[in-house]
Amino acid sequence: MLPTHRRLRRAFYHGLARAVLEAVRRLPPPAGRGLCRGLARAALAWRPRERAVARANLGLVFPDLARPGREALLRRAAGALGENAYDALNLDRWRASGYREVEDDGTVAALRGLLAEGRGALVLTGHFGCWELLGGYLADRLGGLTVVTGTIRNPPVDRLVNGWRRRAGMTPVPRDGDQRPLLRALRAGGAVAVLLDQNTRVGNRDVPFCGVAAPTPAGFAKLALRTGTPILPVAIGRRGRGHALTHLPPLRPRDRAATDAVDAVDDLLREANAALETLLRRNPPEWVWFHRRWPGVAALSNGRRS
Repeated sequence: MLPTHRRLRRAFYHGLARAVLEAVRRLPPPAGRGLCRGLARAALAWRPRERAVARANLGLVFPDLARPGREALLRRAAGALGENAYDALNLDRWRASGYREVEDDGTVAALRGLLAEGRGALVLTGHFGCWELLGGYLADRLGGLTVVTGTIRNPPVDRLVNGWRRRAGMTPVPRDGDQRPLLRALRAGGAVAVLLDQNTRVGNRDVPFCGVAAPTPAGFAKLALRTGTPILPVAIGRRGRGHALTHLPPLRPRDRAATDAVDAVDDLLREANAALETLLRRNPPEWVWFHRRWPGVAALSNGRRS
């Protein structure tokens, strides 16, 4: 058990984090987005490790883009991350408005078509745009959405965020927990959303992402192959004062069921990463460039103060 003073200090910081989040989400949208945009850009200046990671990632994905262009893209990405964070804090507000400022390119219709096949549907996405808003919108339009989530290391904030998700119609399932709820959701004809674009260190396979081998969670492909569930690649991005959905043609895992199990997993992960790369390149400023996606980038950025 932690000493009393450490438990009190932790409780103080956890409470402070919750209070700050609640204060920010109550700001009107122009002020809230402006504040979060400024804070994100300030954080970019204050945190040299994350800045080095982002620069290394941008150099890997856009080697032909001159440094000034990459720096401009990095600044735009930081600002967009801040604005999207504010919108994510306000899922209740978006839901109350009926998501009237979210444009749909036919994503919901495509998902409904896949669900009608009777195997459920997997929503393949990544940390594009306001991904929390994407989850809320799909949950609203589909009558619910099971989402695979990471765990925020601040437990009270983790509970707070999951409470917002549940109120928006999402059912969070921790990625390192019991996966049976995912199977139940698919077998009941529901949709399950998975963010596959980060190195989670949980049962990974090395498959190409943007042309470079990247640790990619294999559980997603195993689940799809086991159930024969079709996969729809989806992303969300800013458009004017609101957001817009975009999707790609579905992936069909059951077409690979007769092949070698390991090869089938790797083949499906390659297709999934190729789809995510397409979505990333359509809207580079709204991907989270600060994550150590590739092992080589992690090694390059360790200890760097650029």
